[in-house]
Amino acid sequence: MSYWISVYTNVDTGGPEPVRVELADIGNYTSNVHPMWSEALGCSLSDFKESSAEDALENLQRAVAAMEADRARYEAMNPTNGWGNYEGALDYLRRLRDACASHPKATIHITH
Repeated sequence: MSYWISVYTNVDTGGPEPVRVELADIGNYTSNVHPMWSEALGCSLSDFKESSAEDALENLQRAVAAMEADRARYEAMNPTNGWGNYEGALDYLRRLRDACASHPKATIHITH
């Protein structure tokens, strides 16, 4: 199982429904690193589903900083099955953080 994340906004084009526009495709990453993300975020990554980028940004900034500051702690959480690792988990959070900083009025879409 993996997380698929994108950042989007809805645009009113005058039609019967708004058009969903993807602003950033964060991609997918294995959920095997969920313990790392939960430790750094203080909650589940999936808790950001359909939240505003602006609301998630501060938490994402703290999580990235925590993972960068204590590499050994998070590397010790590397999945034993080899699916995912510290570097990939941190890169994924960085990409989400950067997308949220670039598009604070957008919405985070998560599936897994």
